[in-house]
Amino acid sequence: MRVEKLRCAADDNGLVPAGQYFARLARGLEHANARESAHRAALDEEDRRLEARYRRASASRNNTFEDTRALA
Repeated sequence: MRVEKLRCAADDNGLVPAGQYFARLARGLEHANARESAHRAALDEEDRRLEARYRRASASRNNTFEDTRALA
């Protein structure tokens, strides 16, 4: 996660109201979580595709149906 310095509208003393600061911080975290969720979903989809490809390839290389019949 990237750390940023939040710049909010400061009052006369140069201080930022805590509510405004935490609201911006929460929005930033929501956006970061949305990006992370999208990235994880893409990686999960890639894992499913690769696993399906591996299963198809390994099933076609080894005739697994005859192997299971022989054990029964």
